[in-house]
Amino acid sequence: MHNLLKAEEDLLETNGGAVAPILIVDDHSLLAGSLAMVLAAEGCAVRTLKATTIEQLQAEILERPPALTLVRIQPGPSLARSLDLVETAASAEATVAVLSDSTHELLLSAAVNAGATGLVASSDLMIETVDQILAMVKGEQLLSEFRRNELLSLFRTHRVDRDNRFMPFESLSRREGEVLCLLMEGHSVAKIAESSFVSVGTVRTQVKAILRKLGVNSQAAAVALAYRSGWPDADPALPVDLRLRNMNNPVG
Repeated sequence: MHNLLKAEEDLLETNGGAVAPILIVDDHSLLAGSLAMVLAAEGCAVRTLKATTIEQLQAEILERPPALTLVRIQPGPSLARSLDLVETAASAEATVAVLSDSTHELLLSAAVNAGATGLVASSDLMIETVDQILAMVKGEQLLSEFRRNELLSLFRTHRVDRDNRFMPFESLSRREGEVLCLLMEGHSVAKIAESSFVSVGTVRTQVKAILRKLGVNSQAAAVALAYRSGWPDADPALPVDLRLRNMNNPVG
């Protein structure tokens, strides 16, 4: 674990004790501001960053290296970027914890895989959240080795499962993917041909290729398989662990 009290010039003396600098990375300025004020009252040297890019975080860490970085992660469209921020902070050798309202196991496992060594529930009472952060500042492990391995195992299992489910779709060409999307929307082959300014025969050839690659015998079966697998809502350009559109409705 990164030594939270490594550099004398980074320390804030409070009541005879040394408190390491904390960086809070959060787009939710109200939460970050409130948390920063409470931690400052406890004697911590705190600064907040409304990071929107990896470069911003890297510049901040390079200029003033924190000993503890807190990154807020939430289910939804910003999850991928938030996990990138966790990974960036972890690569700077600081201790990294994530703040989240969610108890979604897959979200937490993705955070640990990205390098987080602590999970702090921002939905708890402020005093409980602060107590957990102060414990990390003192060098305490919030995440046991057993729990960490449990989450990493869950992440790996999920990744393999998602890979297996999406493997057939990865062989589709871009055009075949577009045709499958149109079929899922209820368009007929004739309608697809008309809107694409190609012949019906061309679209039928594309549909046959889709059926062959997906290993099904009908358009209905292809559409059913796509819906069952969560395709195309899960963007195949993203890492498998981030294809979690159901995280928009967090569990817990």
